[in-house]
Amino acid sequence: MLSLMVVPDYLPDQFSTWYLLNNYLQKQSDQNISLLMPPSFDEVTALQEKEKVSMLFVNPFSAGNYVREQGYLPLVKPKNKSDEIVIVTAADSDINAIEDLNGNVELALSHNEDANFIGLRLLEPANLSDDEMVIKRKDNFLMVASSVIRHQAQVGIVQADVYDSFNSVTKNQLKVLLKSRINEVSHVMLYHPDAAAQAEPLREILCKMADNPDGAGIVKALNLPEGFAELSVEDMEFMIDVVDTMRM
Repeated sequence: MLSLMVVPDYLPDQFSTWYLLNNYLQKQSDQNISLLMPPSFDEVTALQEKEKVSMLFVNPFSAGNYVREQGYLPLVKPKNKSDEIVIVTAADSDINAIEDLNGNVELALSHNEDANFIGLRLLEPANLSDDEMVIKRKDNFLMVASSVIRHQAQVGIVQADVYDSFNSVTKNQLKVLLKSRINEVSHVMLYHPDAAAQAEPLREILCKMADNPDGAGIVKALNLPEGFAELSVEDMEFMIDVVDTMRM
């Protein structure tokens, strides 16, 4: 049986949609696929240590390890959909640019280390030392935004897709200071070579989901309106190189 693991950085209301996607794949491919939805990144690691998952939907910062250290191969990626983040502050804040941050700055972060990594790079123009950043950890991006709105933190790092999903009441209480423009990196779906014979046929099914009435509703609910596109080995390696360059 194939297994598909989705890393826990999706929106809470998308949890059930991943089960719909899994059911769709099973029906279209006539294969049994076990969906794994670990609630934390620690459990992602624990699952991988216990068994090799057949397929993974992971962020670009984790993909390099899976590809280069564990031998996973690229399957698909979201079509015309890159991973971006926004730096937010309260709408009534005196802060209007990253350069306005000085002294001790209270920064709200989620447990998504990839988003935090990009966000901290965007904060570099403020020239804040580690001692000047007071980190406040929150369970998810919504709680990050809430802490900023309540002035419990001056700024917060939020995934752009999550920010876009906020209702107008929440958005009206926030101000976006900066949005990343990386473009070249996105989540990816990978498969283990041991499961190649079963996983490969799913590539075409995934790439055609947006053209199928049933599949289109699922990818739209996952905030992937154009669905998935084939991911080549060359494109995967380029994405990993971009991430490695950002880490330098």
